[in-house]
Amino acid sequence: MCTDETRTCCEGAALDGQLAALRQALLDRGVPVSGRLDPHVTVNRRAKRRLGCCRYQNGTFSIEVAERLLERPEQLRETLLHELLHTCPGCRDHGARWKAWAELVNREMGTGIARLAREEGPVGPLRHEEVKYKIRCERCGREYLRVRMCKLVKAPWRYRCSCGGKLKRVL
Repeated sequence: MCTDETRTCCEGAALDGQLAALRQALLDRGVPVSGRLDPHVTVNRRAKRRLGCCRYQNGTFSIEVAERLLERPEQLRETLLHELLHTCPGCRDHGARWKAWAELVNREMGTGIARLAREEGPVGPLRHEEVKYKIRCERCGREYLRVRMCKLVKAPWRYRCSCGGKLKRVL
């Protein structure tokens, strides 16, 4: 079995075939899916909170799906369709054009494509980062918490609180 960092060849070929078939189904229904589409679907093994992603880089669209979708064929199909719609002209966001095409696809293909997908079961935890820096106002006591080093953390004396008080780093 040949493997690379993102997927095995057998699952990759099946995904690529499914993407091509869905793209053709959309074209048959008059949906203007871009011809500048990378024919290979990338499987993201680290994605916790999103199901798919459509990237536009150097004039080419590429589609990525979360690994957990490989066990859910219907949700995988809808995610691929959702991402394919982002390749249509003027549809990189979830604006009026994207919604109109999604409505058409839902009606004609019996899908439930929406801007956000409902996911059953636990969703990955939100990223939690420890507070590393604390800046306090010497006048009112208001605290400014920061996770990363920034200008405020480096030089709090250059800034003022909204009350006008001086700021001091306490952590």
